[in-house]
Amino acid sequence: MPVQEMAVSPVKSLYWEQFPPMSQRRVYSTPVYHEGLLYVLGGCNETGTPLDSVEVLDVESQTWSQLPPLPTARAGASAVALGGQVMVLGGMNQQQTPLASVEMYHPDEGKWETRASLSQPSMGVTTVEKGKERCFSSQMCNIVVGKQQLRSPKERETSALLSWLLI
Repeated sequence: MPVQEMAVSPVKSLYWEQFPPMSQRRVYSTPVYHEGLLYVLGGCNETGTPLDSVEVLDVESQTWSQLPPLPTARAGASAVALGGQVMVLGGMNQQQTPLASVEMYHPDEGKWETRASLSQPSMGVTTVEKGKERCFSSQMCNIVVGKQQLRSPKERETSALLSWLLI
């Protein structure tokens, strides 16, 4: 059942801190933390419809705000803070079809930008950030480093190993 609450647990203390409720209930949303703000991107509503809405929590003041909607409604996406911006990629659409779209939010401008798509539609993608310029994303042995997808099995194996070592 979709919820309108988010929580966080400091790893060492093993307790959960409950945040104030969001304005919209959602499930399969994508959270990403960046510079004191917790972004909650997309997800599904009570009827299972993917959302384009974005809410952001100022962790210090414990207040939620609405951001401009995602260009593409999505659930089950991946997101990463990268170079002062928030990037969301993949996920699924209303037909439960994986998405290849990638979008970048520019907090200083308050707007979304559509970026180059993934080489194949993907959901359940894992994305991590290393430095301000690099992003590693993987799903079922497909590794994307920045904008370049590595295609050969040897390149994928080497890239996966490097991704873990560099982080």
